[in-house]
Order: sequence, then C-alpha cells, then structure tokens
Amino acid sequence: MNARARILTPSLFSLLLIALPQSAWAKWYLLATSAPNTLHVIDTETDTVVKKIALEGRGPALNIAPNPARPQYAYVVNNLAQSVAMVDLDEGKQVTSFDLSSDGELVRTQAIDVNPQGTRLYIHEMPIKKELGRYEIQDNRIKVIDLDTNTVIKTFPAPRQIMALASAKDGKRLYAFGVGGDIAVLDPEQGTQVDTIPLVNRNITGIKRTDGLPIWNPYQENDFLLSFAIVTTDAITGQMTLGIAALDLKQPDPELLTIELHPFSADTYVLNGAWSPRNNKVYFAYNSIWKVDPTTRQVEKAGAVDNTYFSPFVHPEGKKIYCGGNWHDIAVYDAETLELLTKIELGHSQAGGGIRFVKR
Repeated sequence: MNARARILTPSLFSLLLIALPQSAWAKWYLLATSAPNTLHVIDTETDTVVKKIALEGRGPALNIAPNPARPQYAYVVNNLAQSVAMVDLDEGKQVTSFDLSSDGELVRTQAIDVNPQGTRLYIHEMPIKKELGRYEIQDNRIKVIDLDTNTVIKTFPAPRQIMALASAKDGKRLYAFGVGGDIAVLDPEQGTQVDTIPLVNRNITGIKRTDGLPIWNPYQENDFLLSFAIVTTDAITGQMTLGIAALDLKQPDPELLTIELHPFSADTYVLNGAWSPRNNKVYFAYNSIWKVDPTTRQVEKAGAVDNTYFSPFVHPEGKKIYCGGNWHDIAVYDAETLELLTKIELGHSQAGGGIRFVKR
C-alpha cells in the first residue's frame, strides 16, 4: 500500500468534521407562513415540511425576517399585524412576542427586517392614538429592538405606507419601500433619513412613472441582491411595460438598476419577480411562470401553473424556483427547464404570507 495512504478511523473522521467550516455541511431550509397562524420549516433538499410551528395568539402569520447571524431564530408578523413573534426554529416553538399595540395606541406593521449582523430587529410601525370616541393618526416610525437583550432601544420617524424593509450588508443603511413612492434611505443608528432613491419619479425622458414594490424580499439569502418587478408607463402613449428592478445592497451607495423586458398586459400580469444572481436570469410568476434573459430581453422559457402564485422565490443555490405567497401549496420548479418538480402542501392558504430561506 502507498505509504501516503491512511485509514480514516472513526476518531479521525470526527476530528475532520469538527475542522470543517459550518458551510461545508449546513443546508438551506425554506420558511413559509400560512393561515391560520403557522410557520412551516421546509427542507429544500427533499422539499418536505419538517416542522409546523403554531404561533401564539391570533393570526394570520405574515412577513418573515430570519436572523442571518443567528439562524436558530426567525421573526414573524402575526396577531392581526400587531405583534412580531420570535421563533426558535431548532426547538420548534415561539419563545417571545414583541407586542406593538398598547392601551393608548393601536399599532400595526407590514414591514420588518433583521440586520445582517443579527443584532437589530427593525419594525415599521403605523400607530393610531386611541381617544374617547375617536382615533387620531400618528406619524409612522421605525422601532429598533436590540436582539441581545430583546428590548426596545429607540424609535425614529419613518415614511408612511412602508411595505418592505431591507438592510445594507454592512448594516449602516436601512432601505424602506412604500406604496407609490420613492425608496427612503435611513441611517438606523442616527435615526434619520439620509437620502432618497428615485423609483416612481425617476425623471427619465419618455417614462411618466415607475411602479414596483418588493413585498417579499429574500435578498440576504441571494447575495444581497434585492430585486422586484416594476411596471413603467410611457409618458406619451400610456403603454405599460413590465420590467425588473434591482439594488445591490453590498454596495455602500447602490444605484437602482431597472430593465424593461416585456409589454405589460392581462396575459403577463404579475405582482412580483426575481432576478437570480446565480444564473443572471429573471423569473416572473402569477398565472404562469416564465424566465427572461435580462441581457437580450427575450423570454427563454414559459410554463403553466395550476394555481395563481403571488411571487417566484429563487433558491440561494439558484437551481430551483419556489412559487408561493397565495395558495395552500408551494410549487417547486427547475430553474433551467421550468419543469414542475413537486408541490409542498401547507394545509392552509398562505394568504399573502412570506417566504424566506435560512441556512442551518
């Protein structure tokens, strides 16, 4: 036998496993919410539900924010959008809840995010002051929770109608996306708005306005490329064109990239889209699923779906597309061929609920 050959004993094998980085043996799970108030943990290697976590209180379970630095934990909007549940994914249970409303205020949220360092939970709050016989609308705000102590450390003013939040990779900026508005750039440490990225009002010749909103945004899992469908309106003809927008949140001062791809019509109606950083393809889904090359702007593949799905979600490894957000199942497609691989049954409708990925 070659003198360099060695028998791998059990003890040596154990040492080898310990020496391997976590990324060598960790794998991706998909987190999905559904009615009435449930968080599903799905193994993306087998595309099967491995845990169903019933959340406390009332539903519905909505948006999800995983903790990228502490992937044991995820945060879920629930309780009629008046609470954020903290869920231990390993233990399969809710461990605490951050209640937003109080005796004097009715507070709801649609947008939450955890910074990449795993130390801050950001919650966009829409408060209403409760008075005798009347309600008074208050200014919107961002609540910041220290995840080392699970305590509120500050609140600061924020724009209205915010539906999604996203953090820069270095954690120094927080991006807020609202209905029919431009993108607000916030400094979460100072508690101020420091910039605006034009989205609706981009002052581009020939374009009257641009509309788009990353309601579901698994950007951290996809190399911090935040992407979403847009619709541009021609200033003269009023013709609408479907496209894709993207922000590279690894950059300290990212520019909004937009590409017009296809005429927007009843046949091509979508709520959202996704740009895969793995293969540089754009995916849309609603009553069908299709793949577009953003360079040539040509539709490369198209396929039928059995149900209406609100959004496609690109697996972080780029090999599969998960379509969900609406129905009682999640449809899984091959990212290259758009062949339907399987359907993951949730038991209840997602009803606009979130989908995120986490590596465990």
